[in-house]
Amino acid sequence: MGGLDMINLNKITIKNFKIFGDDPYTISFEDSNLILLDGPNGYGKTSVFDAIELGLTGNITRLVSLDGRQNPVDVVVAHKGSERVEIIMEFKENDSKLKIFQRKLRDGIPNISKRISRFAELWELNELINGVPTPVSQNTLEQYFDSQDFSRDFLLFHYVQQEETSRFLKTNNETQRAEELAQLFGNTRDADEKLSKLTDISRKISAAKRRNTSQIENIKNLYRIDGNANIENGPAETHVYAFPWLAEENKSPFWDAIAISELNQERFNISLAEINSIKNFLLHQDFFVRSRRFENAALQKEVLELYIGYYNSINYHALHVKKNKTYQLIQQCHAALISGDLKQIRAIKNLEVIFQDLALGSSAAFEAAIQKLGEEESKSSGLSSIYSELLKHHDAMSAGLQKAPNETACLLCGHDYTAHDTLANAIAQHGHLIRLQLSENDRQLVEARDAFNTTHLYPLLQACITYLEQTPVSTQEDLFALSKAVTAQERFEKLRKWLLSERIEHDDLLATTFPVQGRDNYIAEATDNLCRLIRSAIGTAPEGYYESNGANVFERIYRDYFNGTQDKLALVNIDLLDKKESYIKSHYFSSLKEISQEIVKLTKQSQNLERAANDVGDLITIVRTQIRQYRKKLITDIEIPFYIYSGKILQTHQAGLGQGIFIKDPTGEDELKNVRLVSNWESDHDILNTMSSGQISAVVIALTLALHRVYSTKFSSILIDDPVQTMDDINMASLVEVLRNDFSEKQIILSTHEDKVARYFTYKYLKHSENVKIINLMQRKEYFPSNKYLYRSESIITH
Repeated sequence: MGGLDMINLNKITIKNFKIFGDDPYTISFEDSNLILLDGPNGYGKTSVFDAIELGLTGNITRLVSLDGRQNPVDVVVAHKGSERVEIIMEFKENDSKLKIFQRKLRDGIPNISKRISRFAELWELNELINGVPTPVSQNTLEQYFDSQDFSRDFLLFHYVQQEETSRFLKTNNETQRAEELAQLFGNTRDADEKLSKLTDISRKISAAKRRNTSQIENIKNLYRIDGNANIENGPAETHVYAFPWLAEENKSPFWDAIAISELNQERFNISLAEINSIKNFLLHQDFFVRSRRFENAALQKEVLELYIGYYNSINYHALHVKKNKTYQLIQQCHAALISGDLKQIRAIKNLEVIFQDLALGSSAAFEAAIQKLGEEESKSSGLSSIYSELLKHHDAMSAGLQKAPNETACLLCGHDYTAHDTLANAIAQHGHLIRLQLSENDRQLVEARDAFNTTHLYPLLQACITYLEQTPVSTQEDLFALSKAVTAQERFEKLRKWLLSERIEHDDLLATTFPVQGRDNYIAEATDNLCRLIRSAIGTAPEGYYESNGANVFERIYRDYFNGTQDKLALVNIDLLDKKESYIKSHYFSSLKEISQEIVKLTKQSQNLERAANDVGDLITIVRTQIRQYRKKLITDIEIPFYIYSGKILQTHQAGLGQGIFIKDPTGEDELKNVRLVSNWESDHDILNTMSSGQISAVVIALTLALHRVYSTKFSSILIDDPVQTMDDINMASLVEVLRNDFSEKQIILSTHEDKVARYFTYKYLKHSENVKIINLMQRKEYFPSNKYLYRSESIITH
């Protein structure tokens, strides 16, 4: 049954693949011209074909990637998520030599790799040598079958898929069909490699030319050059630093350096503009320095505020500190006196000093009286003492009531007496009642206390009140500000001297009291007025000053080039800057000439590259044309068998005549550029638009058989998955005759779920003494049908 040096698929063993479980399932194809995979849908006919495709190519082309919607935890073809999937294929050569390959799922595959888009990466290929797996590459299979790309060849002319029978026709336009068929012509491989090398050279030349052109454009943009002008420059100027003190610190501007790098048009213009700004600065330096001095003075807001508020009080700092201490002392004394608590009153410190400050003479009588009163109180005890204390607080409340002439409610119980006098009388009566409860000793104590209050406490208290009311209060903030002014006194004197020298009259703005009345508001307003006086004293700017000093450029120049000091100004003059400008111009035009020469050089290189690109392009055109012309001649290798096979399969019911299909290239003339399949040579309509789906299926089978006949190398098997789903009976009968007569030396593996098709194929092969094996996948059984048919002289079915 085999031809010369042919290889057949002898056996396949499937494990944990799709519907096939962990128990290995083996199918033997040995010594059979026709192998029929029989059984209803869903029992594994297509799965067997998928297993063969996976085993031979490492992939299953009909799988559809939906990775954007998938996050699989198992491999799509794995039986119940098994991780031990394997396909073992045994091949047999004409000399009965066997070779076994194993396609096996890799170990430890992460879930991210189980997506269908990465399906081909999941498998490893081994050759089983004496039962021991030896890793091999896909190239090993290609060498075994004598194919440059067996995965392509298998799908193109070894396998007709059930739902993909028109894939080649429908998924490729006419140009793609030509390219795919052209890959079959191995005898143009050397020319293709030369063409590939020429194309690569062309790409490199184009890339070099783009880089060259980009370099020219970058230089022109960098130096703002239009064209290649012949640039002449005068005698070179000697370099002298305009700002030597900056050079010593490596802070020179780029244009003051000896060698000016990348001096393009933009940097050249920047340099000249900067030098011009410095010249304008020198012209206006006197007014700038004066203006800057006055402006800086006006900006010293904190100093000016201290000067305004406290200059007149600086010499009285010690006096104001003493006054503040006295004020605090009298304030503490007042708080103790108003409490009426003898302990607090006796605890008052510096009574002698307080009496003197209040002009009350000596404090001896006060101290003696309070000492005596304390002794009297110490004798009181018991309930009467309580009454005595109540009376003391009552008297304090009564005194307090006198300070609130509009009060009508009791300060203790809250009862409203409507009138102030009524409330006062009620409190007086309560006081009288309390006095009636006193003992003789307590009555004497109350009288002594009343006498002390009248003679000593009330006069002292009133003196404290008067002092506190008449003496201005100085806060800690006032004293702190005055202290800061004292430390800045020397600075104030310089400021005052400068203000007066500039005829800035301001004494009316200086505060004359301490603490300053309306301190914050007054000082802020007076300081703003002084700042206005300072700025107005600057004077009128010379003509062109503000135009030259746009964006306050003079301040930047003074800071950056003269370190903000006046002593550097005399070291730079306009003559020196003129020389610097001449040096930059000579340097620029000298470098520009070199750049122009570089552009000329690069332009010549670009022209040479352009000529090289044209020459290589011409060679590519010649080689490509010759290859296409040669392929055009070789297309006849497939054109004739395709026409014959399509004519045999595409029979008509009415006349029983074949309808052959032509391969037509309507645009290539003498080159192969397009492949159009037409049923009439005079027609330009592709069969996709003129034939039914059943006829297209028959055409694809015919094309597959023609390709197999012409280009198949060693692998002899042809797999056809349910070919007659859309074919009518007469075309199905014609297909049987083509397979039996023209491919009798080939191994045909065919699946079908229709009994009549299976019986008819079996009948035709057995009638002509061909070996047939039927594999019932539903029952998982294999058997060889015997030839029990009774043949008559005239067959009912035309063949």
